[in-house]
Amino acid sequence: MTKNPLVKLIIIFVIVVVADQWTKYLALANLQLGLPVDVVGSYLRWTLAYNPGGAFGMRLGSSNAYLIISIIIFIVLCVYIYQNRRVGFIAIPLTFVSGGAVGNIIDRVRFGEVVDFIDCEFPDISLAGYEMQRWPIFNVADMAVSCGIITTILLILYQSRKEARQDAQIAGESDDTEVTSDAPKVSRD
Repeated sequence: MTKNPLVKLIIIFVIVVVADQWTKYLALANLQLGLPVDVVGSYLRWTLAYNPGGAFGMRLGSSNAYLIISIIIFIVLCVYIYQNRRVGFIAIPLTFVSGGAVGNIIDRVRFGEVVDFIDCEFPDISLAGYEMQRWPIFNVADMAVSCGIITTILLILYQSRKEARQDAQIAGESDDTEVTSDAPKVSRD
């Protein structure tokens, strides 16, 4: 494998986009809209659906608004990834996010909405009038975006804690040095 971090990131990006588009192709070719096919009982099903909105089926604007916002986020991510391409702990998970974003952008350009097909059971949630009995139907791009964001957050938290420990250790060593250098000298005469 190449040592150039940008090439590695491009390979990851292409794998995410191809996996997303290939699985959506299979879903479109083999599933009927809204008719679930059990994979693991009712816990995991393939159910073809179209999502004109955003994450979790939220509709806060038109499909074109989501397309424009997605393109802007993708451009910002690309610039940030390029600037941090040598910082793998941040660049790699954000590359998954950008690959997922492009997978869904392709759908919005082709169909005007996003193709979803992975349908999972989830424990019922009832919170402040919001009810959810199944997880919203999603796709490989959504998984890449979600996993990339969660991984980025966890790695940033881990890295900041690691740096805080190192700073505390350095501060502790400098405190020890100061204490020994400022200590009065006792003569034994």
